Amino acid sequence: MSGNDQQFKTFTLERATPTIGAYIHGLDLREEITPECRTELREAFLEHQVLFLRDQHITPDDQIEFAKVFGDPQEVSAFFPSLPEYPHIEVLESRGRAAGTDVWHSDLTWQATPNSATCLHAQEIPPCGGDTLWASMTAAYDALPENVKSVIDGLEGVHDWEKELTGVVRQGPDGEARYEETRRKYPPMTHPVVRKHPETGRKLVYVNALFTTRLTGISTQLGDSLRNMLTDLARTPEYQVRFRWEPNSLVIWDNRSTQHYAVGDYHPHYRLMHRVTLKGDRPA
Repeated sequence: MSGNDQQFKTFTLERATPTIGAYIHGLDLREEITPECRTELREAFLEHQVLFLRDQHITPDDQIEFAKVFGDPQEVSAFFPSLPEYPHIEVLESRGRAAGTDVWHSDLTWQATPNSATCLHAQEIPPCGGDTLWASMTAAYDALPENVKSVIDGLEGVHDWEKELTGVVRQGPDGEARYEETRRKYPPMTHPVVRKHPETGRKLVYVNALFTTRLTGISTQLGDSLRNMLTDLARTPEYQVRFRWEPNSLVIWDNRSTQHYAVGDYHPHYRLMHRVTLKGDRPA
């Protein structure tokens, strides 16, 4: 299902699904983005949570300028290499093997201030496969029964990177020292199970299978059951959108209100992406 039910002056919007995702047509990001276009892009972003743009033959500078429409780019973390001379652009290379991203998750929720958004530009893609899916966690929260909402409102979850990222951190000759330094820098972090979006005010489920290890303030047995139930919400097709990458496709998504899943079905083919992440705030 798709439709052009929202009218914008600077581009055309086409819904990808009734719940999440929209295609933006009529923009060439090599050209200057006007103030009016910036305002409309932000409106579309907050409403649809993921924006897809095809055929964007842009430079790294263009990608950074586009990302700035939605927030402040942050420098590349220690886990991924940066593009030479571009400290705000991460280089993501893969051949489709399981790398921890083929699990429903939001990025960096183990940090005190997880990034607010992610902008990904396709450089090289496999001939088939390698799709990415997103799920709306606002839609997931809205659909919960009221008695479940009353139980999870006020609970907190512990988010930890070690279970999934220890192998990545320990790679290389200085891996053990980097692991110990990362442990000191990023201890387990506690965030609310139900987060209020800082811009829309909408409530959303802020628990993911990759990084949320347990719930606090509740018995272990009930906490584990609730955590499993909440992480499974992202698997619901009615909350999802699926995107097939093409060369020069550009996607930006709200990392606060969505989870995503990178399908790793394209081995041994190669994929290369450039990623810009935007600074976030403390979940509340």
